[in-house]
Amino acid sequence: MTPANVFSTVLCRTALMVCVCAAPALARAQTVASGVHAGASPTVGAAADSSVSPPVSPTVSPTAGSSVGSSANPAVSPSVSPAVSSSASSAQSDAEAAQQEAFDARQTVLNRRTEEYTYRYQVAEHDCYSRFFVNHCLGVARKAMYAAKDDIRTEQLKLNAEERALHAQQRDERNALRDAQDQADAPKRANNEKVNQASFDEKQRQHQIDEASRIASQPKSEAAAQAQYDQKQADFQSKLDQAHANAQKDEQQRTENVDRFNAKQVKASEHQESVKQRQTKAAAAAAASAAAASAAAAKSAAASGAVQK
Repeated sequence: MTPANVFSTVLCRTALMVCVCAAPALARAQTVASGVHAGASPTVGAAADSSVSPPVSPTVSPTAGSSVGSSANPAVSPSVSPAVSSSASSAQSDAEAAQQEAFDARQTVLNRRTEEYTYRYQVAEHDCYSRFFVNHCLGVARKAMYAAKDDIRTEQLKLNAEERALHAQQRDERNALRDAQDQADAPKRANNEKVNQASFDEKQRQHQIDEASRIASQPKSEAAAQAQYDQKQADFQSKLDQAHANAQKDEQQRTENVDRFNAKQVKASEHQESVKQRQTKAAAAAAASAAAASAAAAKSAAASGAVQK
């Protein structure tokens, strides 16, 4: 079966499922809503549940689907357009939603019946304690509750089985769609692989060319690197020699500065000593002149005293 026939088959099956499952789901939901709002009894709920026909199984034989697909489009090319794929996916999603709504409506009815039978048993149990044969009354109520629960459990198992079967069918349909899409995209993937392989080969060839060019230019680059290294070493040695010469010159300058400072210190010391000597001589001369003056004054005083006598 070609991918086009598979898509046609899936489209026909999903359309049939939508038409078959939409009406029972809506009718069941309306019945449940009316029963809940009107406070219907369990008997009425059961009758309503039995009156609504169960949803027809959406299974369609592969032979019928393929015949429908082939009759609808007898000459379809193997390539499937994205629009057809998206429409098939949309129709399948709508069908799955309608079927899920039908299952939810039936599950709601079963849950409501379970709650109502539980409530009725609790009421009957409460009433039995006001009667004379309490145990007999409780046994009858339990038998009725067990019978109702058995019926509900049977319907629940049937519903679960139908839901599992539907999910398995939906899974198979999704797998068929995916396989068909994979088959339809196979030429494109093969073309992409060829393009990628060609691009990879071109990159590998360019890498080999670059590697060969690098290996060919490696001796030149090594010689240039060695020359650059030697030049850096020579510049460093020149700077180092200049630094040594500057250091020696600075050392000689510091020595001369120390000598000049010491000479200045000696000269200052000699100047200070000569100043001290001059000060000593001046002090001795001043003392001698003072002594002479004192002696002259004494002599004149003695002379004037002698004259007076």
